[in-house]
Amino acid sequence: MSSEEFAAALQAQYARRAGPIGLTVEELDFEHFPAKNGYPGIPVKAWIRFPNCAELVDGEVFAWTAKAVEVTWKDGPVTYRTWVWSSAVTRREEMINRNLGERTRGSNSIK
Repeated sequence: MSSEEFAAALQAQYARRAGPIGLTVEELDFEHFPAKNGYPGIPVKAWIRFPNCAELVDGEVFAWTAKAVEVTWKDGPVTYRTWVWSSAVTRREEMINRNLGERTRGSNSIK
């Protein structure tokens, strides 16, 4: 890893410590776009914004609206949850072909 790559990785690490930047209440507009909930969680990859960077995380979705998704993911021992635009989220390929029983066995923790 070059010194420039190391510096960029270090900057991203410190930026993430400030916490994710989620959608505002005004953007979510729950009055016109009510939230729906589902269980088990849907495994996803999601772009999460942080100050000065964005990161593609493996997470799960338990709540969504017509235009936004609430993503839950782990970063080390810390679990985060934030709302992002639905276009920032895709289902994780490794889980698409599994049936419901395979997805719900064992712990429902985020990878």
